[in-house]
Amino acid sequence: MNQKKLLKQAMLFETQSPIFSSVKELYSTLKAYENEYEVYILEGKRGERVELKNREAFFLFLSESLQIHVRDFEDIKNYFNSNTRKENIEFGGDSKHRYLKVFDKTVLIKQRGALAQLYQQDDLEQLKHITHFIAVENGETFLNIDKKAEHFAADYFVYLGGYSNTLTRNFLESKAVEFFVDYNIEGMNIFESFTTQYKTFHIPEDLERYFITPNFNSQNLYQKQRARMRESYTQELNVVLALIQKYATVVEQEIVYEA
Repeated sequence: MNQKKLLKQAMLFETQSPIFSSVKELYSTLKAYENEYEVYILEGKRGERVELKNREAFFLFLSESLQIHVRDFEDIKNYFNSNTRKENIEFGGDSKHRYLKVFDKTVLIKQRGALAQLYQQDDLEQLKHITHFIAVENGETFLNIDKKAEHFAADYFVYLGGYSNTLTRNFLESKAVEFFVDYNIEGMNIFESFTTQYKTFHIPEDLERYFITPNFNSQNLYQKQRARMRESYTQELNVVLALIQKYATVVEQEIVYEA
């Protein structure tokens, strides 16, 4: 599959979940990548719409497959808008380090008051007696979670980084999980995508304050995510959904409990 065709099909995911026939070449190429690295990126099948489930892994796949730096959809647009070889080189880079290959086969967990630790599949046996976890979406928030730990009952925190990798998802299936994710459409979609023994969505008592306070919310991000809003959500998410719809904005997790 040529570079431009792959990028054009990738761009279809910016504002919608495209139909399978419009991305079938990209889908086929990406599924081989998913199988190799056991990562969960796209969901869909022939005759249906295809959903993007792991944005970070999606852009890493594009970067490694095409040997260019692709951090987001803006980078793809910039690539197409580049008129000279020199301009295109600015978007090139060394993709020798396959970060996904390393980290998709691990689970990153932090105990309250301790350093974060990577667990491979065989190591997870050490945690079989831990039944309750707080799942944290954002990396910076996860690494500094001790500053916010008083707001949570559990002592163990697991890093998601979005829709998470296969090993983390499988590990959490047998656990009770409280999800501390962004208060936006993608955050709700992440919550809905997980199967666990029991799960709940962490909602601060003063959540509305963040929605109405300037600099605490993002209307631009809301506009970008609107197309990914589902027709219905678990009843537990009604509080977040109502605030998003009322104020036409969203709140990212890192601001919560900071001010």
